[in-house]
Amino acid sequence: MSTTRFSEPDEALTLLLSRIDDLCDRAARGEVAISPFLTPREARYVTRRLSPRLSGGLAVLWGGFAEAERVRAFLLPDYCEGMVDPDALRFDPVAALVAGGLEDAAETIREATLPVSVQGSGYRDLTHRDYLGSLLALGVERDTVGDILLPDAHSAVILTGTGMADFFQTHLERVATDAVRVSRLPADTPLAATRRLQPISDTVASPRLDCVVAALCNLSREKAQTAVRAGLCELDYEPVSDCDILLEAPCILSVRGYGKFAVRAFDGVTKKGRVRLVAGKYL
Repeated sequence: MSTTRFSEPDEALTLLLSRIDDLCDRAARGEVAISPFLTPREARYVTRRLSPRLSGGLAVLWGGFAEAERVRAFLLPDYCEGMVDPDALRFDPVAALVAGGLEDAAETIREATLPVSVQGSGYRDLTHRDYLGSLLALGVERDTVGDILLPDAHSAVILTGTGMADFFQTHLERVATDAVRVSRLPADTPLAATRRLQPISDTVASPRLDCVVAALCNLSREKAQTAVRAGLCELDYEPVSDCDILLEAPCILSVRGYGKFAVRAFDGVTKKGRVRLVAGKYL
């Protein structure tokens, strides 16, 4: 499945793209304009919308480190045209802006993508769902938080802006049933994508979407088809409702209510003619 496939924008995407147009207007008036954190699907549409500004070094999508899944769109004022190399801006926007003499813009990006450490006591393992659930329970909107990294089973690093970092330090006291300590990390802390996966090995009749959903979610084929047709599935972050779609590995499959899965390979055929599925469930 191609990760560059675009479906027709829905109402939420249309509203988001309208907000991006408003940010472009603000940048034209001399501001550094910033979007909320975007999902991978939203980021693809925003990238297409901002293509001229991105290629001209007047915009960058950045989530605090190079491999970030959730990113914010930063739109630079029009007067910055020609001051920053677009390739350098994509690789490390803070360093590129500092090199171009735009320290204030660099500081704006730093403050909008701060790493916050959440350290558990160590008595129980904590998952991505545990951290996210605790944030949402505080009334936090998902688009105010970027990636949630799990360096180990007892701690996390959350990417967010200055205001939310202060809020978490004051109000985030427990994750699931564990007491936690929250602190800011230095803005230049090295970060890398870290999500733990539970390995899954199974066989399926074919790489059809409904067959794979049934295997990954431990559902009957009939219930898997119902889930797909009900719009509960996203394939590479795009909504899908056609059971007949043939998956190509690697790809990302999300099923609402069951989790997010990395389909890594369809690794040959068994003697009974079934296809070997190699995948992992995000923890």
